[in-house]
Amino acid sequence: MNIETDLVKKKEFSTSINSGIQKHSQEYKVLAILRYLYPQKFSTMINGEAPDLQDNENGVGIEVVSAAQENDMRASRAFSELHQTKGGDNEKSEERIRASGYKFVPVQGKKVGISTTGTSDSEKVLVQKIVLKKAGKIQQYKKNFRKVGLAILFSETPTSYAEDHCLEWVTEVLNNFQDSFDFVYVLSHRFCIYYEIQKNVSEKRCFTENVYKSLSTIARMTAEGQLSLTDPEWL
Repeated sequence: MNIETDLVKKKEFSTSINSGIQKHSQEYKVLAILRYLYPQKFSTMINGEAPDLQDNENGVGIEVVSAAQENDMRASRAFSELHQTKGGDNEKSEERIRASGYKFVPVQGKKVGISTTGTSDSEKVLVQKIVLKKAGKIQQYKKNFRKVGLAILFSETPTSYAEDHCLEWVTEVLNNFQDSFDFVYVLSHRFCIYYEIQKNVSEKRCFTENVYKSLSTIARMTAEGQLSLTDPEWL
């Protein structure tokens, strides 16, 4: 991934992302993070359908799911509007953020983020619900691939407890299935956790928020048709 191009550095979005392509943007974001962290391993993986990411050359597929409820997505879009829309109605965006159960919190210097009052219990329920739903479709995903994984993307900052225990929540569900995913990735704005189920091994890699921002920019531009997987930013 070439995240230092002038195109990426200078890109500023004038509006929030269209909800109709948000799912595709999330899929490209997962692919961008994986290519950034594992450039050789994911160099031939592209977007597809059921599973969402496909490496036909090596017979590997990844289904992508967002660990976000409707309130999370609403707050995320409003926060995006707040920072990306110039001359917009900031008060309305701020109201939508607070109405979604979020508050503004200082991050670094003058920068602010948003945080919900949700607990790790609610995160566990959400994660296990989406894993259960996807695990029930495993045969559909494995039809044309020898290995299939699940990528769980936290759209908003997870609690530290969720970061430490998310793999436990996932395996609690998958242990109830004779045939399940071969591996799992859990991703957020600053980390990527990999878990290989049969070998029971895991690893965690971290990256900066600036890197995440650049990868998110590339992902959105690709979803909106401004970039393709053959462009320098993806190589």
